[in-house]
Amino acid sequence: MPDTLPNPASDDTTRFEAAPDPDGTLIPIPSEAPQGTAIRDDARITVSTRQENGYYVEIYNGPPDPPSEVNDAINEILTEVGKKEIEHAIGFGAAPAILRYANGVAGVLASVLTTSPLLNEQFFRGTMDDGTAVTYVVLTPNN
Repeated sequence: MPDTLPNPASDDTTRFEAAPDPDGTLIPIPSEAPQGTAIRDDARITVSTRQENGYYVEIYNGPPDPPSEVNDAINEILTEVGKKEIEHAIGFGAAPAILRYANGVAGVLASVLTTSPLLNEQFFRGTMDDGTAVTYVVLTPNN
């Protein structure tokens, strides 16, 4: 995904999602992410309120009715801890060293205790025309 989000008039962006009120900013949703993988028409998309590092957009690119354990994983992504982990994973916004260490330990424990990941997580970031950062998390069920 390019560093700058697709022009809204192009074929690369087929829809927009509004940020929560009172903001209401329209956030472009790419038609493919990663390139070559279409975003489903029925994908569940959640836009966070604007944060210090811009907007966070979660795209669940799977069937409309995921199993409850997938819903639990999805609900954790846009929490404050989830946002910090996303920032750390894509390398912007320096978190304090102790938080990075704690997140790293938690991630290792989760990997060891989970027999098979439920979702494939891919992170992308872009910049809107006004310079606002947008971080996308695309979650696709593992088959």
